Amino acid sequence: LTHALLGHLPIPAWLNEGLAVNTEQRFYPQASGAHRGGYEAARQHARHQRFWGPAEIQQFWSGDSFHRPDEGNELSYDLARILTAQFAADWPRFRGFVNMADSADGGAAAAREHLDMELGQAVCALLEREYTVEHEPDPVQWRLEAQY
Repeated sequence: LTHALLGHLPIPAWLNEGLAVNTEQRFYPQASGAHRGGYEAARQHARHQRFWGPAEIQQFWSGDSFHRPDEGNELSYDLARILTAQFAADWPRFRGFVNMADSADGGAAAAREHLDMELGQAVCALLEREYTVEHEPDPVQWRLEAQY
């Protein structure tokens, strides 16, 4: 249902999925894993830290990671859930972000304008790693990878 309601927006896949997963959690938290805490939450965080390198995060921003046949698929939905929930904490700003976000740049311009942040900085903070520009959405890199 959430996907159908968002279908007219050119939002990136990560934001579309993040909105869908967070909506699901609101209605049925036990089925979605939203109740995770303690050891399980720490284990999941460690999985994220191990998995997301610069190449993988580019797949996330482009939407390709949601089609992976490995753990990257699950971690993509979880990262989308976390980022979306964090950004949505300030609803008026988040609403502007969602309405402007464009899959062509992974939502980068909208994040700068409405959230006053770089998406790469947000993901680096979440992963507790030093910020590098390699974590920013890079549409040029996505097009190059699509050629091969």
